[in-house]
Amino acid sequence: MKKFINYFLKNWNKILLVIFTLVALSLAFSLSIDETAKKLIDESFKQAVVVFGSAKALNAVVSLAQGTQLDLPFVIVSIGEVLDPINDLVEQFSLVMLASLTSLGIQKILLNFVTTDIYNYILTFFIIIFNFWLFKRFKKDEKIRYIFFKITVVLLFLRFAIPFISYVNDISYNYFVKSQYNIEILNKDIEKIKNEVSKVNQSTIKEKNDSSFFQKVKEKFDSSYYENKINEYKNAVNSSSEYIVDLIIVFIFQTIFLPILFL
Repeated sequence: MKKFINYFLKNWNKILLVIFTLVALSLAFSLSIDETAKKLIDESFKQAVVVFGSAKALNAVVSLAQGTQLDLPFVIVSIGEVLDPINDLVEQFSLVMLASLTSLGIQKILLNFVTTDIYNYILTFFIIIFNFWLFKRFKKDEKIRYIFFKITVVLLFLRFAIPFISYVNDISYNYFVKSQYNIEILNKDIEKIKNEVSKVNQSTIKEKNDSSFFQKVKEKFDSSYYENKINEYKNAVNSSSEYIVDLIIVFIFQTIFLPILFL
């Protein structure tokens, strides 16, 4: 007994490593962790696709509205001058969403890779050799042992780091981000703005097509008509910058900054 205690005290760090690696190996073959991680990434990907679609729809509506022109006497006022800043912001937002979708797609590929049976079998082989090599040494094995241990640690790290990124994203969003940056609510706000711009644009086109010759002449010399029409577009895109910037913040944090920081 005393001999066993002495041996344990002498090799306690190696024994702890053996226990740790065996527990990690048993978790590696646990499907529940992987299935939940895949489900979380799929949900994030679908959510990002919906928001990306809303951004592209808003971009299309704003681009259509930019083509609308109001004819003042001797001057042509383009609605594009009013909507240019919003359209530029929407285009930048679309690029952010494309980057977010790319990041989530890469996470899905990596997750599928590290959760395959082949990867688990390779990890098992390395852990067995790793544990054996902890206690049994060979002549001049320092360099190859160091390299082998490094590879084992990297394989073990990747096996759990990739799935846990999805857990970290989910926890951070639900407990720290969602209260201030709710993606579903912000996306609905973007859709409302798109509908408002579309409604004003259709109204403008209809008025131009339906107005009589005398009304058109009257409108040309009625500056209030143009002021009201421009105000309609301004009101339609009101607060859109705030919603878009909020979405940019949450998606950069979730799909780009947080995974890099975690790794």
